[in-house]
Formats: sequence, C-alpha cells, structure tokens
Amino acid sequence: MKCVCVKEVLENAISLAERFTGKNINLPIVSTLLLEAQENTLCITATNLEYAFQISVPAQVSSRGVISVPARILQQFIQSIKEKEVHLEEKNKNLIIKTAVRDGKINGLDPDDFPIIPKIKKTEQYYIQSADFSAALERVIPAISFSEFKPELNGVFLRLSKNEYIVAATDTFRLAEKKVKTEPQQEETTKNCTLPTKISQELSKIFSSEDVKLTLSFGENQVEIKNENIKVLSRLIDGAFPEYNAIIPKTFSTSLFIPKEELINAVRSSSIFSSKLQDVHLSFSQKKLEVTSQNSELGASTAAIPTTINGKPLTMQFNHRFLLDGVSGVDEDELFFGANDPNTPALIKNKNDASFTYVVMPIRQT
Repeated sequence: MKCVCVKEVLENAISLAERFTGKNINLPIVSTLLLEAQENTLCITATNLEYAFQISVPAQVSSRGVISVPARILQQFIQSIKEKEVHLEEKNKNLIIKTAVRDGKINGLDPDDFPIIPKIKKTEQYYIQSADFSAALERVIPAISFSEFKPELNGVFLRLSKNEYIVAATDTFRLAEKKVKTEPQQEETTKNCTLPTKISQELSKIFSSEDVKLTLSFGENQVEIKNENIKVLSRLIDGAFPEYNAIIPKTFSTSLFIPKEELINAVRSSSIFSSKLQDVHLSFSQKKLEVTSQNSELGASTAAIPTTINGKPLTMQFNHRFLLDGVSGVDEDELFFGANDPNTPALIKNKNDASFTYVVMPIRQT
C-alpha cells in the first residue's frame, strides 16, 4: 500500500472513524483502523463488533494494499503534522508516514485478523436529507433512557413512512418527538425500529456539517446508513418501543405562548439556586409567568416573563435540565406550553406546528 492524502481531510476522517473503535483489551484488533488503498481513494474502516464505520477519502494511490494500525496512535500522530500532504506506505505490516519534514512508523497488526464487516441483506430502503436527520436526532437524544430494566428505551425510535419520518425518545420522565417531512418514498410500508444510543449520538454529529441525501437500508435487525463517502452499519435494539401517543396531553386547563429565549434565560438563572432536586418553580398567573428557585444555603432567584395565560392560575415544579432540554428543542422564537395540574405531564411544542413535541413530568408535590 502506498498513497498520498491531504492532511486535513485525512485527519478529519480518522477522527470520525476512531470513535467507532472498540476498547476490548482481549481483542486488540477492534482498537485499530483498517486502511485500504483503492483506486483514487483510501478507505478507512472501524468496528467494535456491534457497529461499523467506513469512510473514503481522495488519495493519490501508487500501490494498492491494506494495513491495520492502532487508531489512537494514528490519530495523535496525524494531528501533530503541520504539513499539507501526508505520504502513507505499508512495509512489513507497519505503516510508514512521511511528510516533507518528518518520518514516522506505526507498528501494525495483521489486517487478516480485522473483523469482516457484514454486507446487509436489504429488505427496505428509504431516502432522507442528512441535515434534517441530524437536527431531529439532536432534539430527542436528551430524552434517551439508560435503563437496565427497559432496554427497548435505550435508543431513538425511528418510524419511516411514505411522506415523513418520526424520531422519538423517552426515559419515562419526559418524551421528545420530532416529525420531518420527506419526498415520497418508494417503499409503501411503514418501518419501525430503534437505533442504539451510541449510533444516534454519532449520526447526529457526523451528518450535521453538510446537507446530502442519506440512504437507509434495513436487513434483519440491522440498518445501514450511507452517503457517497460514509457508511455506518449498526444492529437495532431488540424489543418494541412503546406506543406513546396516549400519554401526550391533548387538552389543557392552563396554556400560554412564551418567547423561547426569555424562558431559557429565566430557567438558567433560577437553576443556579436550585436544590438537590435540581428544581425550579413555574407560577402561571393572569399576566405573567414567574420562574423561581430557592436554596437555604445559596439564596434565591425570581424571573418574571410578561405573557397572557389562558385558563386558571397554576404553579408547577420541574427538573430544570429536563425543562431546558424541551425548550431548547423548539424550532421557533415562541413556544406553546400547556398543563393541567401540578402532578400531571406538561406539553411543550412549537407555536405554529406540531413537528416537535415534548412531554415532561413535573416533580410531584405532596
């Protein structure tokens, strides 16, 4: 293997791939990256046996070949290089790295030991835009559960249908849902699945910088998500994600529209004085919303937001982090807030559409 790459492009690709490597000391090969020089490209592959990642970068290839090298060492060495071009060459299963002013050698492992990345047997295929998908994941990821007893909640639920897809997550204290319209799909059926937490988090980052078409292909308990130069393969979470529509409140005894940034600032400032419960109080009166907190050791805070309340006065207590996660997910400058009593779920959503829905349980008052 012998090729030349642009340093910045190579560094970015290695940094992405490194996050998909394994940390198993009994199987050191999964902590490596597989580098394969092909025609005009260098293909970089990583896997931890549960999911896999491949990225292709442009390269001037003078000799095809393959090598497996420790991911972290390679990443650190490439990051230290300041020159624009990097020469890579395999010699005796070691990687020789050269620039105009420096040489390096990284001891490799046998590439034949690198796990085979299975090819998915495609049964269904959907097409979506990467920027929309990344943004949708970002809005629901905070609500993911980490429960040992309900593993079906430990990820992002994805429902793909003819003209839209839905992503959702819940930890039973809050529920976040985002709907995204798409061009009509070729598939006539609706696909339901749950993406693992790690993959959901990585996908939201990988595809956030540009807007390209993604292809989602499904096999038996697997999904492959790819664009022109990146491919991610992951298992899907076993078990059915619960039907959650019934827990979304439909009617409200107290409701209002609130400027998003004003509410975020009020909750953040009040959270400084919250107790061990991480609580803030929301008091709804006829002409204003007051966000307050009090701590006998630290002090107290009150922030008033002028607004018009529809319905009866109400005071509720929330975990400030849960509340901020929902408010931050709203796409518009103003949001809708609806509630019924101090001990039942409240609803946060966009003012003008139902594309984002966030249900949050208050801290129960006795």
